[in-house]
Amino acid sequence: MRRSVLLITFTALLTAFVHGQQPTLAARGTGVQPVTDNTQISQSNVPVNYSDLYCAGFVSPKSLPRQSFVAGGLGTPIESHFRDRDLIYIHGGGYEPGMRVSLVREMRDLNAFSPFPATRNLLLRTGQMYNELGYARVLEIRGRDVAVAQVEFACEGIVTGDLAVPFVPKPALTYRKRSSMDRFPAAPASVTGRIVAAREFDQYLSAGSKIYINLGARNGVKVGDYFRVVRDYRIESNDLVDVDVYNEPFGEETQKNPQQLPKKRLAELPKRVVGEAIVLGTTSGTATAMITFSLEDAHVGDVIELESE
Repeated sequence: MRRSVLLITFTALLTAFVHGQQPTLAARGTGVQPVTDNTQISQSNVPVNYSDLYCAGFVSPKSLPRQSFVAGGLGTPIESHFRDRDLIYIHGGGYEPGMRVSLVREMRDLNAFSPFPATRNLLLRTGQMYNELGYARVLEIRGRDVAVAQVEFACEGIVTGDLAVPFVPKPALTYRKRSSMDRFPAAPASVTGRIVAAREFDQYLSAGSKIYINLGARNGVKVGDYFRVVRDYRIESNDLVDVDVYNEPFGEETQKNPQQLPKKRLAELPKRVVGEAIVLGTTSGTATAMITFSLEDAHVGDVIELESE
């Protein structure tokens, strides 16, 4: 008898709890509660700091001269990597005490594999990638075409053979703290391009990643512009794993005579925003940008669209 009373009491409490979690019919209206009433999104943005500006790297349509380079440092040959406040020796003429030089590295990708076959040659067609390593100030001229310089700012270790190029101050940048946009933009963009590469040859990108695009000053792109990163459902827009999934049957095995679009018509589905990026620097034909927010991984090869003012 006692056990039955406890069971009835527990059942009553559980029923009361469940009903307490359910909205009333008056609150539910028709019984369908929409998650959202439009396709607008609003996201907080990653801030842009000093290192983002001076360590982003770039793609140059033409290779930089190689005559001026780091020939060694105070600790050569024992010390191979030089950082903040280290003394280094720069080979090359035309230097004067007090002059600043930027230190950059001509990059090559050691990994020949690309998860996006359709974009494998995008970077080759666009230019040469360079990492920005920091900058140094010339102290004295010594010997034949050798300058003694001190590293004032380092993004990473500087090594013998890295190039020295004229220093150009980065312009001040005003950035958004938050962005709002339509997740499925319908209006065509006036300026579109592609992500051709990312810093350190990354392939899957998120907020804070530095990307290189095949648009530059000659296309009207300037520092501070914003691009949205968009992707459609074409098979070639995805990585090899997703391509395999596309080639499998869609739907559920319990469906009888399921209907679906032919794969060649997948591009008719709405393109979607996967993130947003702000331009940090430009050349004539390329631009460096930083992803300020991402709703999913951005990919090398994704389309970028210039946002209207």
